[in-house]
Amino acid sequence: MRLTLAALSSQYIHMPLAPFCLKKAADETGFVRTAIVDANVNDTPQSILRRLMETEPDVLGLCLYIWNRDMTCRVIRMLKALRPDIIVIVGGPEASFSVEETFRDAPCDYLIRGAGEEALPRLLHALREGGDAEGIPGVCVRTAGGFTPADIAPAPAPRADLYDEEWRQMLAGRMIYAETSRGCPFSCAFCLSGQRERVQFMPQEEALSLLIRLGQSGGDTVKLIDRTFNCDRARTKYLLSGLIAAHRRGDIGGVCYHLEVAADLFDDETLQLLAGAPAGLFQMEAGLQSFHPETLDACHRHTDMDRLEDRIRRILKPGNVHLHIDLIAGLPQEDFDTFGQSFDRAFGLRPHQLQLGFLKVIHGSLLRRESWGQRYAPDPPYEVLSTPWISYEELQRLHDCAEAVERIHNSGRFAGTVALALERTGLRPFDLFLRLGSAMAAKNGRWSLDNLTRLVFDTLLALGVKESDVRDALIADRLATDNTGYLPPFLQGDPVALKAAARQWREKHPEYRRPRCALLTDGTLLTAVWTQLHPVTGRGEVTSGGL
Repeated sequence: MRLTLAALSSQYIHMPLAPFCLKKAADETGFVRTAIVDANVNDTPQSILRRLMETEPDVLGLCLYIWNRDMTCRVIRMLKALRPDIIVIVGGPEASFSVEETFRDAPCDYLIRGAGEEALPRLLHALREGGDAEGIPGVCVRTAGGFTPADIAPAPAPRADLYDEEWRQMLAGRMIYAETSRGCPFSCAFCLSGQRERVQFMPQEEALSLLIRLGQSGGDTVKLIDRTFNCDRARTKYLLSGLIAAHRRGDIGGVCYHLEVAADLFDDETLQLLAGAPAGLFQMEAGLQSFHPETLDACHRHTDMDRLEDRIRRILKPGNVHLHIDLIAGLPQEDFDTFGQSFDRAFGLRPHQLQLGFLKVIHGSLLRRESWGQRYAPDPPYEVLSTPWISYEELQRLHDCAEAVERIHNSGRFAGTVALALERTGLRPFDLFLRLGSAMAAKNGRWSLDNLTRLVFDTLLALGVKESDVRDALIADRLATDNTGYLPPFLQGDPVALKAAARQWREKHPEYRRPRCALLTDGTLLTAVWTQLHPVTGRGEVTSGGL
């Protein structure tokens, strides 16, 4: 039996794990020859169909997510029009929690709800032997009058052997995704991860060995898709200390491990351990969603927010861990003003990145099953359009704000300038980024670095910040983040004076061959000689006057 598996990624840099998990399970049947087709939603349906057909499948398995549902269903319809004899099986969260809609949208033969590692081999056995697939846990079967229902199949613990030579060859320098646990101990109303009965862990010794091995795979980042990496404190300390020790032994080099964490779960011992970690070894993503108590209650998030703030500050204080936190707009009980308060409180923690997301009313989540006055897009990704507390127009303003935060704050390119703007204008962070977002939306342009620099310059001048101060801050930011040393014309000073000052500096420091130099308004020479960026901030060192 020839089985082909695919899970269309959102872009090339991402390589989903699901096909590899299913391939291992299918190959163990002993009668299946499995192929994986690596494709993404930016490919055309015709090219995806062609690549699938080139594998000559008897059975095709496709994973559905919010980012690929529409494209995957189009491909299935094309395939069935061409070859109705090919058996099509779908799975993934978009299939698991929208069974009726999926059978309607895609002419699939079978649908697996929940994890497929146990259900798929049993289904393949039934297909091979001509048996009845009804009754296999998790398997829904298309019938003449509709489909047979099934409960969610249980999820086994992740396994380490799927990261084999075939996986390595297909990786081809892309981001490395890894999984050492499944499920989540929490049951947030907007999420699916906490719907399982309990968290399934890969044994910690096996997990550590895997993470070290993946750190030797040549990639820059190993991103764990574990929903709450630190939900087991003893296991967390074991893995963190093991990775720190491996780095110090030289077993892993410049790789960074990206971990999704619940910051309030960190105890003092783990925070002390993190404080001694090599800079850049760990990158953490801590979800906040909101600081508004009524919103947190409505979403079933029971978090001590003061403790969470304390833990985040303590993670950030040593300066060795990159931390990004997120907020979600459009949650119940959250209006424009309370969201702005959450924004200010989150920004005040000084995270390296602050992600502004928008509620996706996804199939299977409590916020979709219950009616609370939400209006959302009927097609994936089912983004909220309005709620009783926040209007469509206000959400659009937040979209503009989010774009400004992403390009100006999260990029790390304007850190000094943003700090200057907040100090000199007295604006709240939320109001500043609303202004920047509004200015960007009005331009509706393509944002090259020079165009964005000009927009920040003009916006801060309009807010009353002294021109020379804005210019100097932008010069320092550009030198710290652009290794070419190029400055757009409106930031350049007297070329004759700059040439003379740079020549004097080079004569004093002949050991530096290619300094990047600029003159501040008062004639002070700024010099950047960095050859690499800081592993946490992503910035190079800029000196004033001399070294």
